[in-house]
Amino acid sequence: MNIKEPENDGYSAGYSLWKDLSDGWIEGPYTNFIPAHAAFELEASVAKIKRKNGSMNPDFYILGPNEKIYDITLELFRKSSDFLRIGGFNLLTGQDLIFASIAYLENAYLVTKDRAFKTHVASHIKVIDLNDSKNNPIYRREFGI
Repeated sequence: MNIKEPENDGYSAGYSLWKDLSDGWIEGPYTNFIPAHAAFELEASVAKIKRKNGSMNPDFYILGPNEKIYDITLELFRKSSDFLRIGGFNLLTGQDLIFASIAYLENAYLVTKDRAFKTHVASHIKVIDLNDSKNNPIYRREFGI
């Protein structure tokens, strides 16, 4: 969830990327795959922040036509087990393996602030590390902008 929230200066690379996609700055069709377990975690986190009278950008948490809840199934589990033989995937655990497996299967970008993905599996999947875009949208280079 931390990729969506702003840094100390108020800029959020995650929100900026989401807006670039939804507003058409990054051209072409896209789908945001949200693993089912992450959708539950997101809702719980939003509720917790609201209980504490915290503020959030509500637009970011709306499931729109470009978001797809990705079911965690036995088939995904079996395919993920196969990935453990691929260098780097064997260093991931739990939900990190789920995120990387979905990115691999869907030929999708994995957008993260966790440097482990770039270190371990970037040779097998496309990783956008938002740490590189903390102050400005460096991620746009990935899309030729």
